[in-house]
Amino acid sequence: MESWMPFILLGIGLLAIWLYMLSGSRSSRPARPEQRPPTPARSGPARLKAGQWEGRVLNQMRGDRARFERTLAAKRVKHPRASREELLEIIYDEYVRDNR
Repeated sequence: MESWMPFILLGIGLLAIWLYMLSGSRSSRPARPEQRPPTPARSGPARLKAGQWEGRVLNQMRGDRARFERTLAAKRVKHPRASREELLEIIYDEYVRDNR
C-alpha cells in the first residue's frame, strides 16, 4: 500500500498545479472589451439595415427621438462619408460600450 503513496501524491500535486495555471489564465484576459482588438466591419447576410439599427439605437435611448437625431447629426459631421447604416452602427456600439 505504501508503494502507491508517492504516485497518489504526485497526481494530487499535478492536479493542483494544473488548477493553479487554469485560474491564472482567466485573470490574464482583458477585463474590458475596449482592450480587445477592434472587430472587422460586419458584412454579408448578418449586416443589419438602417431601420433595424434605428430601432436598436432608439431602444437604447429609451425612445428619445430628439436625442437620436442630435446624435445622428453629430456623427454625420464627424464621419461625412459614412452611410446611415454605418453611422447608426457606430452610435449603437458607442452607446452600448459607454453604458455598461
